[in-house]
Amino acid sequence: MSRRLAREAVMCLLYEREIQGEKIEGTLHEMEDVLHTSRIIDKQGEYIDSVINAFDAHQEETDAMIEKYSRDWSFDRISKVDLSILRLSIIELVYLRDIPVRVSVNEAVELAKKYSDDKSPSFINGILASVIGECREEEAE
Repeated sequence: MSRRLAREAVMCLLYEREIQGEKIEGTLHEMEDVLHTSRIIDKQGEYIDSVINAFDAHQEETDAMIEKYSRDWSFDRISKVDLSILRLSIIELVYLRDIPVRVSVNEAVELAKKYSDDKSPSFINGILASVIGECREEEAE
């Protein structure tokens, strides 16, 4: 499984969590069942686990950033798909930091093009640009 597909799988897991309203136990095993493969653990399991664990630890902060920068949109109005994509990318940008900024943003925009409506890529790009700006300001201090 490529990193791109692993990212897509994480986005789907975050979406499922949002819809079901509960945490998914045994994330990797859940994905193995869905995809009928154990190659996830061998190739991208560490990445998937790190994103899910970082999200579990920082959901409040992540959601606060989304709410702060989603101008003229209440948090509840953001589509669940867009919310999942934003959460994934913010976790990569702010908490994992081993993924280049440009890659994370580009992948988020590509997920939005694939799974959301025509306005979502620019909406997501705008929020992520603001998050990146905030991170750079904090690093400069």
